[in-house]
Amino acid sequence: MKKLFLIFTLLLSINTVSFSQIYIDNQGNIYDQTKKTNATSGTQTLKKQGNTGSGFQFDKSKLSIGGNLGLQFGDYTAINISPQVGYDFSKYFTAGVGLGYSYFKESHFNTKWTSSYLSFDLFGRFYPIDFLVLSVQPEISRMWQTIKTNGINYSENKFVPSFLVGGGLRYGGVIAMIQYDVIQDDYSPYGDNLVYTIGYTFNF
Repeated sequence: MKKLFLIFTLLLSINTVSFSQIYIDNQGNIYDQTKKTNATSGTQTLKKQGNTGSGFQFDKSKLSIGGNLGLQFGDYTAINISPQVGYDFSKYFTAGVGLGYSYFKESHFNTKWTSSYLSFDLFGRFYPIDFLVLSVQPEISRMWQTIKTNGINYSENKFVPSFLVGGGLRYGGVIAMIQYDVIQDDYSPYGDNLVYTIGYTFNF
C-alpha cells in the first residue's frame, strides 16, 4: 500500500511539473510557455546580434575647416582664396573637399595678361607622426584668360587639370607645405615651380 502511494505521488509530481509549462486561457486557447520563452529569447538574441554590427558613424566633432589665403601685389598680382572642409577618419588620415579662386595679372611693356581660375579639389592628408603631413590633392579648374597686346585682345577659357603632391609640417592648426603639380598642364595655375603654402585648419 505504501509503495502504491509513493508511486502515485511521484506520478502526480511529474505531471504537475510537465503541465506547469502549459497555460489555458478562458477561451480554451492553449499556450506552451516553453516555446514562448524560447521564441522570445531567440528574438532578443537576434536583436543583440543586429546591434553588434560595426559601421561608419558620423561624428561632427571630427569635421574640420581650413584652407589657404595668398596675396601678392605689384607688377605681378596674385590672389588666392581656397577654403576646404575635411573629416578626420583617424588621427593619421584626413580627407575632404575644397573650392578655390585664383586671380593673376601681369603687365610687361605693351602687354597685359590676366587669368582667373575657379577650382574644385579633393584632398587627402596623412600624418605618420604628429608634426609631419603628407598630402595629395587632385583638382579641376575652369580658366578664363585674356591677353592684351598692342591694342589687340586674345581670350581663352577651358578646363585645366592639376594634381598636387607634397608634404610639410603641422604645428597646432597651422600647416606649412611644399607641393608640386605632377600633371604640368600648359595652363596650370601652379606652373612648373614648387608651390609653397601656409594654411590653417580647426575643428568644430
